[in-house]
Amino acid sequence: MSDARFGIELYEVDERGPQTVDGAETTVVGHVWSPDAERIVETRDGRVLIVDPSGANPTPLNRSLAATEGFLEAFRVFYLGERPPVPAKMTVDEARARLAALQRGETLPEPAAPPVVPRSERVAILRQALESQDAEAVAPGTWWSRILRRPEFDGD
Repeated sequence: MSDARFGIELYEVDERGPQTVDGAETTVVGHVWSPDAERIVETRDGRVLIVDPSGANPTPLNRSLAATEGFLEAFRVFYLGERPPVPAKMTVDEARARLAALQRGETLPEPAAPPVVPRSERVAILRQALESQDAEAVAPGTWWSRILRRPEFDGD
């Protein structure tokens, strides 16, 4: 799993390896931007941290790897709202009816596109999803709180 906007790439299980952080054994589960840059590690008690390549300067990311994956999914859903609406899919019968009408020289109205969810609503949904998964991870001063200070996450 990865997210190009934040540079996070989580590894498959067979790509993970050991990393010592503050004298404790952890497992490298991903990186930020490059394997030579900040690493994402999982501690024995399941917490997820970001550390520099030497294993120093740990910064909490999430309470669990599942929460980290949940955060990436919540952001993916948020960003999907940036795309233009996609028309509703037609059934086979609807497609046949449209084709038959076209062959008769008639035009039918375009299928309705799903309504656009305003950015302010998407921001509220995103923030609620993050809070419900790992409230401590979005507290002031955390890695994720810095992400959420970007203008695109302003609810107005």
